[in-house]
Amino acid sequence: MSLADRALVVGINRYPSLSNLSGAEADASDFHAWVTAQGGVAPTDATLILSSSFVAAVDPSHQEPLRERVYAFFENVRAAAITNSQSELGFKAGKRLYLFFAGHGFAPTLDSSGVLMANANEDFLYNVSPILWANRMYNGGWFDEVLLFQDACRSPITGAQVDIPTLREWKADGTDARMRFYAFAAKSPQSAIEKTDGNGQVHGVFSTTLLAGLRGDARDPATGDITAAGLKEYLQANMVKKLSPAEFADSEVAKNPEVFHDGFVIVGGRPSDVPKFPVFIQLPAAGQPASVVDGNFKVVRHDAAAPTPWVIDLPIGIFSAQSNGKEELFKVTGGRGPDGNPVTVNVSFH
Repeated sequence: MSLADRALVVGINRYPSLSNLSGAEADASDFHAWVTAQGGVAPTDATLILSSSFVAAVDPSHQEPLRERVYAFFENVRAAAITNSQSELGFKAGKRLYLFFAGHGFAPTLDSSGVLMANANEDFLYNVSPILWANRMYNGGWFDEVLLFQDACRSPITGAQVDIPTLREWKADGTDARMRFYAFAAKSPQSAIEKTDGNGQVHGVFSTTLLAGLRGDARDPATGDITAAGLKEYLQANMVKKLSPAEFADSEVAKNPEVFHDGFVIVGGRPSDVPKFPVFIQLPAAGQPASVVDGNFKVVRHDAAAPTPWVIDLPIGIFSAQSNGKEELFKVTGGRGPDGNPVTVNVSFH
């Protein structure tokens, strides 16, 4: 009997005492679809909590989901660990835990973060702290791998504190090789934003970039794996590509997510799974020999009489275009624009 992977996915659009969001539930639903199809979590072990799943409360302070819904998930985690221990599998709830939260958020300090629950108001900031729960799972050895994704603002709120997990803290014995991957849409004190995509749907910029990477765009060009390091680089290189010039110039808008991790494979793959992205190369002259060389000095494309522009498809990586004795370095990051289409890399010789 093997240990199960588990997922808690939370998306809150409806905040009766605050401003509503438009894309948090869609992002949570998309992540839930991915984690139960490609993430390896059985649907029975993936808890999806959406504000629209609950009837609107007469009293906004009772609006669901309340933080007790999150507590209930971790109570089930504890129960699973007890069952596994009785089955001589060790006091462990599962192999991998996914946590995904999308909603309003805040950060009392630079290194803290909380997500507001649906019943929050400007004075009673009912919240949970996904990072504190993730740390509790990681430090206690409840899972071998803990992955946390949070699409929420990390703006400061005077006098606010994050909610401390109710699960008693304890530490594993240190013999397990545990791994983690934490990614936040914004660094404190910046704001995460939503945008309308090419299909007229509203999504978080972070979540859209994350899911594109997890669905395959962040695959390692050599192995086809999605590694922790590769996903971090993908997120930090490509989230910014979805911002308008005005959003990019706004110091309060998050440009790069905050990510920290251990080194492990998040999603396995094969070299044949590696996607390629369009590259538009303006060569010095048409009809001349031209080559593209990768970071290992291997020629990956050659044309004895290349046209200009030379349009080719390449995987993620650093490359060199060479023609007529000239060379131009460029990088393919695999990003997608607001419409969901791959961003073309433009290369011009100087």
